Amino acid sequence: MQPLSFTLTRSPDRLTPAVQAACLRISAATGPFFVDRSPMPGGLINKCTFNVKQFLEANPGEMVLGWEVCVWDGVLLDCIGHAVVKHHDQYRCVTPSRYADAKLLFLPDPSLAFDFADPMARMPAIQVALSTRPEVRRLIEVEDTERRIKIAYPVASGQIVVQGEDAVRLQHLAREKQRLMLKVVLATSDHRTPCPCGSGKKLRKCHRTDIERTLQLL
Repeated sequence: MQPLSFTLTRSPDRLTPAVQAACLRISAATGPFFVDRSPMPGGLINKCTFNVKQFLEANPGEMVLGWEVCVWDGVLLDCIGHAVVKHHDQYRCVTPSRYADAKLLFLPDPSLAFDFADPMARMPAIQVALSTRPEVRRLIEVEDTERRIKIAYPVASGQIVVQGEDAVRLQHLAREKQRLMLKVVLATSDHRTPCPCGSGKKLRKCHRTDIERTLQLL
């Protein structure tokens, strides 16, 4: 069965009180704010620390570590460790976006660190619930378990190759994650909700039937 593929978390275009409060649960040092993306020539996606390090070799400023905050409205925050450049109290993201976003919501976190000498070093990720639904809580648990399995394996050619029992466990987790995500999509949607496939249509006129059918098979 071919899994349905949706982009459920996105860089927000505004900062809501709920998102701001959730961010402060991650780091209370300062609040989140928007940072413009101005990718450096040759900058690589998902290599923010190395992009910033290279940029600072030829430009003034300092590296600031924190979290790139993406939001699944009313469901959860998806936060990935991120590095930006700070110069004269101005912040700039020099890393290109996979989705061509012009800005990102950034939450500085002085507790984060990155060891360039460690070939296994990766920026962390964390999710924070915006909903009290049990499916959301379990979805976050599954995502955390997946990360803890994958982090034990090196990255080769931009990919993580997981083997043995861990690979089998990841397959089961992926199936459960898809079921949970689709259940949350249906539970948090109404007649105005846009389809997460990005078609611009309402969910009820686009993929709702496909989601219901897939849930019956999972």
